[in-house]
Amino acid sequence: MKSSNHVTANQAPLEQLLFCLRNKEVDCVLLSSDQNASLSFINGINRAIQYQASEFQLSEAAIQELSSSLNEQTSKNGIWLSYLERQVLDILVSEKTVLLVFNKNGKLLNELKGVGCFVIHLAELMKETFPGTYQLAKELNLIAIEPKESKALDFIHNKNYHSVKVIKRKGQLDRVECEEKMPINKRVIDIMRDAAFQSISINQEDGKAVHINRVVKQKL
Repeated sequence: MKSSNHVTANQAPLEQLLFCLRNKEVDCVLLSSDQNASLSFINGINRAIQYQASEFQLSEAAIQELSSSLNEQTSKNGIWLSYLERQVLDILVSEKTVLLVFNKNGKLLNELKGVGCFVIHLAELMKETFPGTYQLAKELNLIAIEPKESKALDFIHNKNYHSVKVIKRKGQLDRVECEEKMPINKRVIDIMRDAAFQSISINQEDGKAVHINRVVKQKL
């Protein structure tokens, strides 16, 4: 993945990376206690920043203001990212130097100016909180995946399908067969128009039709 200014990447790999950073728990060191804990990467960094802010003797209100600013979300190429997530991605993907600069009220600043500014070197904080940060990408399988794998994941994440079967051919991903329940009042002719390759069956309970079951076949 390449980056200019903030991270730019294909949407699917970026979503995979964000999913791991937001959801996968990994071992970290809580700076407030020097104890090991298991947190998502983003939550661990959030905790570390809040602790560092308290060490700077910021008030609770200022720490809350800083936390709110770090979690403020904006859309990037159709993907919603918090301010902190954008900075973390710049470090992990592009190895940029990122400084978090804020004043005594917890307001983020674009540059060092005036007196009473505080600075956190984010990459260093990440290394302290998550030792071996730059090996983390391999551990969490954050490398961009092949287009067919990405497409298969899209079908798996589609909530309309209650079953997704991935089929290989000669060791390579070939197609998926996605099973979906359709309302019984939907016309079969309309269902047939939805997909070019599918099989359709009607399920009954106590002699009454309850739903239409279809399996859609898609090439990867």
